[in-house]
Amino acid sequence: MPDLSVVIPTFNTASMTLRCCRAVLASMPEASEVIVADDGSSDGTAELLAREVPSVRVVRLESNRGFAPAANLGVGVAQGRIILLLNSDAMVPDGALQTLVAAFDDSLLGVAGARLVNEDGSPQWSGGQTPTLPWMIGVVSGLGRFAGLFRRKAEHRLSCLCEVDWVSGAAMAFRPEVWKTAGPLEERFRFYCQDIEFCLRAHKDGWRVAIVENARVVHAIGGTVAGDGTLRHDPARLWPDLLDWGTSHYGRRWSLAARIVLVTVVWARVAWSAVFRRKQTAALIRGARRLQRSDS
Repeated sequence: MPDLSVVIPTFNTASMTLRCCRAVLASMPEASEVIVADDGSSDGTAELLAREVPSVRVVRLESNRGFAPAANLGVGVAQGRIILLLNSDAMVPDGALQTLVAAFDDSLLGVAGARLVNEDGSPQWSGGQTPTLPWMIGVVSGLGRFAGLFRRKAEHRLSCLCEVDWVSGAAMAFRPEVWKTAGPLEERFRFYCQDIEFCLRAHKDGWRVAIVENARVVHAIGGTVAGDGTLRHDPARLWPDLLDWGTSHYGRRWSLAARIVLVTVVWARVAWSAVFRRKQTAALIRGARRLQRSDS
């Protein structure tokens, strides 16, 4: 049995996925496997990987079904003692994978996320407490730099571990036994919130969830979905997913109030963007309209 299985879901990011695979192969522990879960790509991803990194196993969906189905397919064939879900827009520095695996010496740790950083070394949001409506307002308003104002401060640190309720699925490691009860990833979401739901289920089962501070992974956030690059996420998928997740977690009454609040906030952001950041306006409008039409 390998110590580590690295599962990389991908859709039409051939060169990015190849770069990610090469970084993983250069830095992974000896007893490891790398699995790329191809979500029906049409850009020759499978052929490129077979030619350039033949040791990587490619499993493929025949059509594009989304991140969660691809991830579930990849995890379903993984054999490792620890499984790492890794975005194709992530780069793993030397030592990061070993540090993640070593964190599981804590027998109660069920899910561990890397400390995500930008290419310049500045920190990204790597996880946190259970999302609340104020936190979601902070997200949809674009006030990410003030995100710390919208979350609870109770983070319990265990040596190099920062214990949280959820970690980002961009680099999320877990035990197979956690997956058996808390998985698979919810396929009803468009792209986001699967990691939140999975981690909260693991918590409910009694497992610890933590960010491993010393396992740093460079993440080109939004590199797989952000489109024109003026935003680092896709509002048309992120905002409805947040509302859908909140509805399932807090109930319909919460959803009715949250929809009104969030739609008001996003249209205010659209108006501001139309004046000051015109390049973002079209993507924001798509997100606002999708949020209004969300079935939650």
